[in-house]
Amino acid sequence: MMTLRNLLNEQAAEILAYKAVSSEQVKTLEPKAAKAANCRMYDLMLRAGEAAFSTLIKHWPSITRILVVAGNGNNAGDAYVVAKLAKLAGKQVSVICEDPKRKLLGDAGTAQAEWHNIQGSTFTFAQIVFTDYELIVDGLLGTGLTGEVRTLFQQVINQINQTSLQVLSIDLPSGMHANTGMPLPICVKADVTVTFIALKLGLITGKGKEFCGQVEFTDLAVGDEFYQLANVDAQVVNWSWLQPIENRPINGNKGTFGKLLCVGGNQGMPGAIRLSAEAALRTGAGLVKVYCHQSSGLHVASGRPEIMLQYQDLETALDWCTSIVIGPGLGQDQWAVQKLEQLLKYLAVTPKPVIIDADALNLLARKKVKLDVKKILASLPACILTPHPGEAARLLDSQISVVESDRYQACKAIAQMFACSCVLKGAGTLIYSKQESDEQHSFIVCNGGNPGMATAGMGDLLTGILGALLAQGMFEQQAAVYGVCAHAEAGDRVARQYGQRGMIASDLLQPLRAIINAL
Repeated sequence: MMTLRNLLNEQAAEILAYKAVSSEQVKTLEPKAAKAANCRMYDLMLRAGEAAFSTLIKHWPSITRILVVAGNGNNAGDAYVVAKLAKLAGKQVSVICEDPKRKLLGDAGTAQAEWHNIQGSTFTFAQIVFTDYELIVDGLLGTGLTGEVRTLFQQVINQINQTSLQVLSIDLPSGMHANTGMPLPICVKADVTVTFIALKLGLITGKGKEFCGQVEFTDLAVGDEFYQLANVDAQVVNWSWLQPIENRPINGNKGTFGKLLCVGGNQGMPGAIRLSAEAALRTGAGLVKVYCHQSSGLHVASGRPEIMLQYQDLETALDWCTSIVIGPGLGQDQWAVQKLEQLLKYLAVTPKPVIIDADALNLLARKKVKLDVKKILASLPACILTPHPGEAARLLDSQISVVESDRYQACKAIAQMFACSCVLKGAGTLIYSKQESDEQHSFIVCNGGNPGMATAGMGDLLTGILGALLAQGMFEQQAAVYGVCAHAEAGDRVARQYGQRGMIASDLLQPLRAIINAL
């Protein structure tokens, strides 16, 4: 069985920065990894501080006035090390904390004492005017935070966020839940976050990506030991880290590269299914046919004669195809319910790969189809659901805010609910696959894409891309990974050339063609 590791190029498969774990694993296994590497925990703290200071110099080499914000735990110890290194490098440095007279415990206390030994200046939060400085080093709260931030620390975080100063956060932005990326209920908005030992789950998806800024990673020279003990909770991917798609056989024909049927395009809604179909063509599907409402046909095929159309006899179209997309522009009226029900009944007898998106998901959420959907989908050779957070919330009978508060849990719950793979779209798109492989309990997170892609039709493009990859013979997890990453890379290429604002879904079609061909 092919695994995710087989999909990554050799370098990407080995780099620890692409593997994320829970904060609980870091807390439990960090001491064991240090011991295995013959390293004291205080040595790790020194390495963390040195890495943070190196990151500071890398991003802000000319900064001279630095304010270090320290809390009361180990994160504060890292902050005191940074402060000491900056002062010894000739920078003007001040540390602020809750109580300068309070002696911290353990290794953090040792770092604090070393700061005092070089006559470092320490003040209370209220004694400093933030705007007297050029840069803030955030060492207030660390990965152990799970409950609401204390009122005093909330006030400090507010002050940091209200300045126009650049912010470097140590390990993760203070106030962030390490596993979900959610503020508790407020979080430092960092420009750069330097994180240690292992990538934290909350930094790579949802709101966490907004708060952490650019993420720098260092394993503090104990990464190998750590990952011998840890289970990887999420694997980060992007297009550049994937193995190239195999070349096409010279004697291939249209049928060799799959026949994709796209079902949708109800009355007055032709655009979405057209985007799916055209994306499938640009991704290399041999033949693409759209089954749509008759009134939508002219608009679906206009200017794109390569798209075939069918209005009647859905079963004949299903017999013709090798894989299926359903949902874009499907609607939620009786016509839509009939088509979805007919498709599911067909698949129960004749299993084929399918992508379910958009209104097909909404109909499943509303339980409009009176069939054992999970049983049918579980029997298919491949099935991928592609909800955005709103559709995910409807599937889970929940709220968007709840989905976004723990995207990992929501994605996994949907995959388990329907016994298939789930692609939860958004910043840091998540993939949870049912594949029986060594990554079957791991999430896959795409770190590509940009906010310019938050516009109509982008999800319809992704659906067509995924359908085309299944049609060409990719297995479920492979299609999900390659499809999500190619889609994100296309959006990033458009953004680099033209900017994010004004990007529309069809802009991605030309770069998509080049990406799939590894150009």
